[in-house]
Amino acid sequence: MELTSGESRADAPELSGPPPISALGCLSVRSDGRSLELGPPRQRAVLALLLIGAGSVVSVDSIVSRIWGDTPPATAHATLQSYVSRLRRLLADCVLPDESRPQLLYRQPGYVLVIDPEQVDVHRFERAVRAGTGLARRGRVEEAHAVLAAALEWWVGAPYEELNAYDFAVQEAARLDQLRLSAVEAWAQCVIQLGREEDALHTLAVEARRNPLRERLTGLFMHVQYRLGRQADALRTYDDTRRALADEIGTAPGKELAALHAAILRQDGSLDRTRTHEAAVPVTAPTGPDGRLSAHHTDVPHLVTAAATERVTIPAPRSSTARCRDTGTPQCHEEAAPPLFVGRDDELRALRESAKGAFGTSGRVAFVVGEAGSGKTRLVSELTHALPGSVHTLWTSCSENEDKPDYWPWTTLLRGLDALWHERMARLPGWVRHSLAHLVPEVSPDTCRAPRHEPSARAATVRLYGDDRFTLHDAVCQTLLRTIREPTVLVVEDVDRADAPSLALLRLLVEQLRSAPVLLVVTTRTFQLAHDPELRRAAAVILQSLDARRIPLDPLDLAATATLVERTLGQAPDPHLLHRLHRRTAGNPYFLGYLLHTRTQGLCADLDAAIPHELAGVVLQRLSGLPVGVRRVLELCAVMEDGCEQRVVEAMLRHEGIAADNVLMALHGGLLEPDPDGTDRVRFVHALVREAVRHDLENALGTPSATTGARALSAG
Repeated sequence: MELTSGESRADAPELSGPPPISALGCLSVRSDGRSLELGPPRQRAVLALLLIGAGSVVSVDSIVSRIWGDTPPATAHATLQSYVSRLRRLLADCVLPDESRPQLLYRQPGYVLVIDPEQVDVHRFERAVRAGTGLARRGRVEEAHAVLAAALEWWVGAPYEELNAYDFAVQEAARLDQLRLSAVEAWAQCVIQLGREEDALHTLAVEARRNPLRERLTGLFMHVQYRLGRQADALRTYDDTRRALADEIGTAPGKELAALHAAILRQDGSLDRTRTHEAAVPVTAPTGPDGRLSAHHTDVPHLVTAAATERVTIPAPRSSTARCRDTGTPQCHEEAAPPLFVGRDDELRALRESAKGAFGTSGRVAFVVGEAGSGKTRLVSELTHALPGSVHTLWTSCSENEDKPDYWPWTTLLRGLDALWHERMARLPGWVRHSLAHLVPEVSPDTCRAPRHEPSARAATVRLYGDDRFTLHDAVCQTLLRTIREPTVLVVEDVDRADAPSLALLRLLVEQLRSAPVLLVVTTRTFQLAHDPELRRAAAVILQSLDARRIPLDPLDLAATATLVERTLGQAPDPHLLHRLHRRTAGNPYFLGYLLHTRTQGLCADLDAAIPHELAGVVLQRLSGLPVGVRRVLELCAVMEDGCEQRVVEAMLRHEGIAADNVLMALHGGLLEPDPDGTDRVRFVHALVREAVRHDLENALGTPSATTGARALSAG
């Protein structure tokens, strides 16, 4: 941007190119086109804290209390020093577009991250919004419209989304979301002044439904409706807002909104379009199918000229990232677009039918079952994208972290509920909020709340038994049933990793769900469902509930594999290549997508080459939760490419003191399968899983205990 006289750089940031450090969606740092590994959740949380306060010193005590809560362990300071040391090494590898590098320095009494704010997307977003609103106040409507539209396109997800277990991240995300809403309002005001009301109608409809107590937003929506000849709709919008204000906070609309309502009733001429403002280059802020300002629009021009001496440079739209999750939220992918979605039309149709029934008659449950990488998360994401913008979605995931407290998925779900409908949560009965204080202390009533310091990043770990435990379960169910009044999708992912109390609570919720307009989507992996008694019990309750539906995700067939390959490579695949891909991945969408990605990037042209190291790591991580005996079965079978005799494997297990039933567990859990020739042989369902396990064995050749049995089996 070229600055005019009297205009500061802070008023007009130069909006060029995507920033290398991103906190919109999920936290990521990119250098030379690659994403850097940011480490475990707490280390990422430390980086987020320093990013929020970039350029300012954040004290050690503040970091410790915000990361570990009011009762940090004795090792917290030492662990923090370790995190800082790792982050310094990581940031040393981050080369910014101006060839500089971020610096993490110690300055009494804490640490400071020294970086140009323009290199961090949330800071650039904030500066752009403030610049756009400043331009609007000075009457430079065309420029303001362009700057605000571009800034809103960067918003591809809630800030620090994967860190919603930490109160500081939730509070910062809420602050930035309020800034986003202010930007939407300022942008809509510009649209009205420019006479382009049709551009804003859908966006304002969605935002007004999501924020019924925000009167300025409602007023802008009513004005746009009136301008487009929809006077009756504008009056209904006012009536909906009036009822929401009365129900939620017991008040009437403010003077400005009431005056607008009166002006619409008398068809006041001041509301009409008085002139048509012709811009040098038209700019719109488009919306996607979910009603959000789209991040995929490609027609936004790079230059909008308002006057010969004043220019605003608009960047190319930033690519949207897939929904990301850390321990309790949806994995973070760095591809420019989400993976292709093929071969799941029937499953998606079943989910949509369940949603239609849940929103139209009574609450329902969908139980999605599939092996790791079969596309459970992607299927549910497709459902949420296909639903109207008026449908709310709340996600939670069962963490695989060993130090997670009981009820962690419900804690994250309740925090999301409080962020969405805080006023409703505050009006819950005192006994409900008092019980919830075990999980989310911030929602407890004042009469039961201890003196408030920094909010804890995690739920309380007090174990409850008997009546106290049931009271807590009932309180969580009552919270969901009393708070959710609009059509809502609740997603509980990876329930196979849930603790026993969380599963018990899930069973109780399913029994009461029919009174709410809720579709509860539960996902789990096939192996754990076959062998975990608590999970099987929960599944039985779920599937016996009203109109519950089990949706299995089978491997992709050859036709779906061909479609995925063709869309990825841009041409019909060679039949020989197609069959090799399908055989090696066994129709697993994740494995197939990974191999195709490496092929398109020129990383692995030979599909018969050894499994890529990164993919082997992913597979092994997904196998890490298997029982020791089952993992040993896989190690013994991995040395034989074409399978091995079941009786020999069982004999080796007995020799090592391991029950032979572990072979049956591997078979029933979908890891191994009988040889199709009918012989007494078993083999891996997925060749890539066998390669990953064998890769791990080969790396452990220096440890005799890890490979003696495998060598003996191979020799035998």
